[in-house]
Order: sequence, then C-alpha cells, then structure tokens
Amino acid sequence: MDDKVFLYNLVTSSVALLGTEEYEQISKGEFSSPEVMEMAVENGFVVPYGEDELEKVLAIQRMNNFSTRFAGFRILPTTACNARCFYCYEHSYKPEHMNQVTADSIPAFIEGYMDMVDDIHITWFGGEPLLELDRIASLSGELMRLAEKHGIGYTSDMITNGSLADRAIVRKLVEQCGITQVQITLDGHGDEYLRRKAYLSEDVTFDTIIETMDSFVEYGAQLLIRLNIDKDNFEDCLRLIPFLGERYSNLDSVMLYAAPLYGTSDRSSFFAEEELNDAYREVFRAMIDAGFIQTLDGLPLNFNNATCSAQMINNFVITPTGDVFKCEHLLADESQKVGTVFDGILFNKAMTQWASPDIPEKCRECGFLPSCQAGCFAAEALQFGLKRCPHIAYITDAIIDAAGYLLANHGERIER
Repeated sequence: MDDKVFLYNLVTSSVALLGTEEYEQISKGEFSSPEVMEMAVENGFVVPYGEDELEKVLAIQRMNNFSTRFAGFRILPTTACNARCFYCYEHSYKPEHMNQVTADSIPAFIEGYMDMVDDIHITWFGGEPLLELDRIASLSGELMRLAEKHGIGYTSDMITNGSLADRAIVRKLVEQCGITQVQITLDGHGDEYLRRKAYLSEDVTFDTIIETMDSFVEYGAQLLIRLNIDKDNFEDCLRLIPFLGERYSNLDSVMLYAAPLYGTSDRSSFFAEEELNDAYREVFRAMIDAGFIQTLDGLPLNFNNATCSAQMINNFVITPTGDVFKCEHLLADESQKVGTVFDGILFNKAMTQWASPDIPEKCRECGFLPSCQAGCFAAEALQFGLKRCPHIAYITDAIIDAAGYLLANHGERIER
C-alpha cells in the first residue's frame, strides 16, 4: 500500500482506500466530480460547514444512554469462582451465593421495567455463574415468562470460564434458559491456559473447555472467544489463534478478539501503551491468516456509541445479596450502590454520577471519542490499565498495517 492512503472514520465507521494523488486533492477540497464530493460527505471524510461533530457524537451518546426502549440487567448469582486468575479484579469481593429471598425479589424488580421498554437483556455473570446453574435456570424461566406476558423481547448471554458445563448443561442453557451468546476467555493453549486459570479442581482440562465451546456452537449460541494477552503468554496465544481458526473461522457464529491484560497491581508482564502496536500487529496478522478477519469490517473501526453500559439509564448490576449497582467493577465500593431489588432504585449521588457522566476536556479533544465515548470511569477510579483510554487509541498503526496486510495477501477472498 505504498502508493495508497488508507482512511477510516470513527464516526461513520467508513473506510476508504485512495491513491495518494486523489487523497491530496480531497485534502485540498478538490473533487473530480460532484459524486465524489457527495460520497466523501456521506462517509464522513468531509464535514459540511457548520456541523459540530463533537456535539453530534455526544448527542447520539445521550440518546442511546437515555433510551427507554431497552433495559439491561447483569445478574451475579454468585461472586464465588472455581478459578484463581491472578488478574481478576474480583479478588477483593467476598464470595457470596444468592439466597432464595433475593432470587424471589429479582423478577418483580425487573418486571417493573417491562411496561416501559420494548426489550430486556440479561447477562449472567459472576464469579463463575455456573456454580449456580439451578438458580440461573429458575430465574431465566420466570423472566422469560414475564417478558412474554408483557409482550416484549427477551435475550440473554453469559460470561463464563466454561469449565463447569458439559453438553447436557449447554443444551439446557440454550434451550431452557434462552442463552443466545456466551463469552469464554482463553489465556493460552493447553498447560499454559491451566496454569494461568489455576482451577481448584484438577478435573478441568483445556480439552474440556474446547468441548464446551463446541457444544455452544452445536446448539446455536453465538460464541465470543476472548484472548487475554500479556507479555508472558503472548507467543502461546499467537499459536492458539491458528488452532482456533481450524475449528471455528468458517463459522459466522464464532468471534475471536484479543484484550490486553491489566490489573490493579503493577506487573511487568502487562503491555505498556507504547508496546501495544507491535503486539497487535502480530495478533491481527495471525487472525487474518487464520480466517477470523476476512474483511475490513473485522478490524476495530466501528463507531461504538454505548461502550459503557453503566451509563445507560436502564442498565443495572444485581449482586447475589440483592444490591444494585451500575458498574460491576465497583461492587466493593458501598457508595456506588444505587438501590436494592427489595426497595428499588434511589436517585442518589452514585446514580446522578452515571446519569450525567463527566466528559473530560482531553476526551473532547481526542479523535477516538466516537469509539471510546470518554472511556472507562471505573478503570480511572481504580487506577488500573490505561485508565480512561481504551487500547484502540494505542493500536492505530497495527490497524492500518492489518488493513494493508489483508488487502495485499487476501484480496481475492475479500472480493468474493
């Protein structure tokens, strides 16, 4: 792509590949035809005079966050876990299991939103949620019944390590609990995966996790595979990508992505900001070769106007004890509680904070605002990772490299 200029626009999610001469002409406001100018405006590469892109992005964010057509609930039936991942932010949480009193109160709490919205979405989280499979099954059945009663849509997903599920359990989750998507994290291949997850039981193997993933695919659930990467497991994860590609890359129901590991402690194995481009250059190329990224749409170029679900007015986290928060990262902070499933929501200081989120001046001046929406308040509050900023802000060179690699090495596949 030496004679080409690759453009992408985070507001419109548009991409363009221009010759250098054509790019220079458009940069000067010169267009070869009215059609080219119209296309440039339509895709956001030329902004009409008088349009304020910043306010446009923030207005869309506010409309989405304050929409009353949707309500989401992240339910933690337990904060206990059968793994001991060194990076887990929940180490400070007391292991709790949901009792029957709390479980009985959750459907009524959620039903209170059903006459106000068109759809509700449930995310089962933990700890490891499958430690409470029966609780999930009973609550799912009741919530689906109530959604049908009120004539609204119902969807649900789960974030799990997958170690406690077999084929029969997966079938129950999909067919009886309405799970349509599952996220499973892999920290490496084989022994490296087991070393980092540090399961309490030696019965868990890497192969059993793969079998669980296969079962979710078999029963029609979307499978989201997250690779947690740092400098210690990076090479292992690179070898894992083609292994997964042979199994899943031809399936539209499977998505693979990599996320840099961070924690509240300072670890030399975590990637620094200036190291992310080099790391993701290798990750993207491996994912392209494995078939997981087949078009430019597979690169992180999208306008994400709801990065932080906590900012959505009708989005809540429900703990095993029935407390209600906006963000699952801040459950150890009592001041962040916004209510309970027993007494409802309080419009207290914490709720006000999330309903009127601060947009720092540095974010208003940053070109990545359309993608990160002012980043992660919890990461900044807890001082972990890249604080406010998402990792996409540090991998621009890797994205451009991946686009060139994709076009140069797999152009025929893209054209088909």
